[in-house]
Amino acid sequence: MLYGIWNLSIALALASILILLGLIVLRIADMRLAARRAAQRKRFVGALIRFSEDEDEASLRQVIAETPKRIILDAGFEFLAMLRGDERARIEKVFAETGVPDYICRRLRRANEAERIFAAETLAAFPGEATIAALNRALDDRTREVRLAAAISLNRLDRTPSLAELMAKIGERGQRSRRLVELLRTFPLEKAPELVEFAAREDASSFSRAAAIEALSHIGDPQFMPFFSRLAADAKPEVAAAAVRGLGRFGHPSVLPTVLAATKNGDWQVRYEAAEVAAAFPSQEMIEPLAALLSDAEWSVRYAAAKGLKNLGAAGRDRLLAFATGTASRGQRTASMVLQEGSQA
Repeated sequence: MLYGIWNLSIALALASILILLGLIVLRIADMRLAARRAAQRKRFVGALIRFSEDEDEASLRQVIAETPKRIILDAGFEFLAMLRGDERARIEKVFAETGVPDYICRRLRRANEAERIFAAETLAAFPGEATIAALNRALDDRTREVRLAAAISLNRLDRTPSLAELMAKIGERGQRSRRLVELLRTFPLEKAPELVEFAAREDASSFSRAAAIEALSHIGDPQFMPFFSRLAADAKPEVAAAAVRGLGRFGHPSVLPTVLAATKNGDWQVRYEAAEVAAAFPSQEMIEPLAALLSDAEWSVRYAAAKGLKNLGAAGRDRLLAFATGTASRGQRTASMVLQEGSQA
């Protein structure tokens, strides 16, 4: 019995030693691999820097041929993020001619989620039928963030499918992603009527409609002002708030009545946006509606109203000062705080 226990303890001790030795070997191998990759990365980035200075394409091609594609993808696009114009275009051209896009397309099909998203984003640098085909396949990816990244890249390559098709590919859950705003903002200008049609759809989600309105507002076309004015009275607060925010970007006197009406909206989001855009309408008509919002139940609305009054010239500041020196209340405290912010600055 004791002899058996003794043998078992020896066997366990030897096993522990072997496991420890194995872990040490793996650690040494990992360290050597990391050092080798660091050296390859350093050499590759150095070659990119030299190429940006002397444009020696042959030297860069040689380094690319001797560098793992994973390092080229990671380090190369970090470097490209710092470049613009012709300098960036020259490096992208060399990448395109040395098989980098083909590697990215393979990563888009087989890598993990984060790498597939990165691959979809980087493919926008390489226009061509193979890229378009890969991105269109990615619109059916199992992960919605990959589908969104692929759609954004297609927008940037001016090969966008119809908005209805994109929304169907992205799916209902994808239409609630924050990246939807980026997708719609990169939508081609000539397809703006599709955005208008979508923003007007009452059966679409509030968030996606608001994202479409946001994209249209950045186009800056005055023809959208009547459309935004109608949506500012939409029953869905998120849509109405986005429309008011969009009207603020125009700052045209003709939409002032719509903004004034929004200060009395039953939802705090809409009232907040109306107060936020007040500075875009330097009119005496804004002073009393903003002053009324200083008594709003929502702190963010009160604060935006106080800031709006402060930005409406001497008359607005006088009204704010009168509130700050009046009877103690939520609005009085907000007005005092905003005035103190100005004095501290």
